[in-house]
Amino acid sequence: MTLAVTWRPAALLLLLLLAACGSSTPADESPPPDRRLEQANQAGTRALAVNRTADAIKQYRAALAVAYERDDAAAIGDVGYNLAVAQLRAGSAADAARTGREIRAELERRRQAPPAELILVQAAAAYRLGAVDEALAAAGEVLARAPAPEIATRAQYIRGAVLADLGDAQGLAQALAAIPPSAKPDQEGDRLELSGRVAMLAGATDRAARDFEQAADQRRLALDYRGMARALSLAGDAVLRQGRTGDAAGLFLRAGRSALLQGDAATGKTLLDRADQLARQSGAADIRAEVERVRKAAAATRS
Repeated sequence: MTLAVTWRPAALLLLLLLAACGSSTPADESPPPDRRLEQANQAGTRALAVNRTADAIKQYRAALAVAYERDDAAAIGDVGYNLAVAQLRAGSAADAARTGREIRAELERRRQAPPAELILVQAAAAYRLGAVDEALAAAGEVLARAPAPEIATRAQYIRGAVLADLGDAQGLAQALAAIPPSAKPDQEGDRLELSGRVAMLAGATDRAARDFEQAADQRRLALDYRGMARALSLAGDAVLRQGRTGDAAGLFLRAGRSALLQGDAATGKTLLDRADQLARQSGAADIRAEVERVRKAAAATRS
């Protein structure tokens, strides 16, 4: 399965895509698999691995239709989760939340508990949509199940991000302490981003800026470009508090340009507008010129 101007977590992805129709039955006793389901699910996973989210969503929808045709609860849960993850990666939090609700309701009608991973996707989607109470409740539900470490640490990240927005320094510090340093770029990006948020609440803007820029590097390695842009914008906020207007303009330019190229026009415009405003204040003519170039290129693409 695979599992943040105001930013909400965009990747929040576990990189553990579920394989539908999995079984622990010995190979010689296994029932024949449905090739349509397998092929569509695997095609979706391959597409998501290279960030082709539209293709991944299309393939997962096809696989989910077969899962419903088979009336296969395990496949419905697995592929439904994968679809919600792809929708989150594509920036469609509302679609991911809807998918999560539908799959959860389907499983509960069968008296089956929804997997912790699916609830985690619901927490991520809720946070991105600004439903902080729902996000906290879902993250808490995940943690109450004592899930696998990678699921628990991602739930702690969501919990920490919510508490940071609420100004709860103690709760944020507790969430950060639950995420150990890791060689995995997605987990290390989570840890560094929460570390930066702790520093921001403490007024340590130098450390915050450093942590946010390092988090952006980890998000890039994880192919989480929305998360990377979010971390760059957070770094921009941190250096702006230090009075480094020109440096902040450059960070907002980088974040806005990336967001725009990802197809997030609203966020990209907001960040580029902020970069332009700060570039005017600092006299950074080169940044203003690049903002204008990016805007024109985007307009030409739309026309």
